[in-house]
Amino acid sequence: MTVPRAPGALLAMLVLCAAGCASGCASEDADALVVVGLTTDMAVGFELDRVESTTKVDGVIARVESRSYGGGELSLPAELAVGPAHDGAEIALTVAAFRGREASPVVTRRAATRAVGGRTLLLPVSLDEACSAASCAASATCAEGACVDPFIAPSALADHDPAWLASARDACKTPSAGLPAIVVGQGERAFAPLEDGEVVPIEAGPQGGHHVWLALRVEGLRQMGSRLTVGGRFPELAFELLPFTSQITLRKAGDAGCEIYGIRFQVDRGLPVESVRGRALDVEIALEDPDGDVATAAQRVVISP
Repeated sequence: MTVPRAPGALLAMLVLCAAGCASGCASEDADALVVVGLTTDMAVGFELDRVESTTKVDGVIARVESRSYGGGELSLPAELAVGPAHDGAEIALTVAAFRGREASPVVTRRAATRAVGGRTLLLPVSLDEACSAASCAASATCAEGACVDPFIAPSALADHDPAWLASARDACKTPSAGLPAIVVGQGERAFAPLEDGEVVPIEAGPQGGHHVWLALRVEGLRQMGSRLTVGGRFPELAFELLPFTSQITLRKAGDAGCEIYGIRFQVDRGLPVESVRGRALDVEIALEDPDGDVATAAQRVVISP
């Protein structure tokens, strides 16, 4: 199977530690934490490929990080943990998102707050497509297409709860997406519709075997980290093809939601290729995202004689 490269490991946490006494903290009162909830409505791996972040505590650079999708390090939404810091410490964050090898960021976002002793604050930071063409004054930052003050008072922030990730903004799992659903199509380099019972060609793979190219249109599931399972059955032969699983990354497809193409499904695993030519094949597909939401679909195709 060939699919757009998925991250080698999900980015559950980027640990950005404050710079100890250089930031003015004292060990006896360094009990304040801030967790940055980083989200985007852009497709990671397609519209942005790299995120660079700089964190300051009381004006002192505490950590500089660079995470790339190509390196298997970047998955969004993600958490950036800052601390421990002393009560009242100013936490300031700058995040820049880059596409491909472009030198200029697609979006730059700044955010700031103050740490509060005894609390772990959740500071939401979004990288918004609507901000890609925005220009704000030096004292402002862009959020959801508008120029706003980067500072958010700690009294306006909720305490951190990891459950926020399940409802975080996403390039594919949007509020308007509705229930999880997938439509089975075909195509190696683009999505093309596939009618039930349609005759599909097969081709020889580079490592032996013969395969069809499948594609999916997807709604209501996360853009990154969903687990794809593809199986099939030849009813006339009473033969089940062993399913395979893969972690995938979806791309946005405009008003059509999100999609993936180039799914290579071998149709002669355990069978002579001549025995499957002209036969009906019932393809079964399941897609489960990191939140546990699942969509399934079945499609009958006929292998080209």
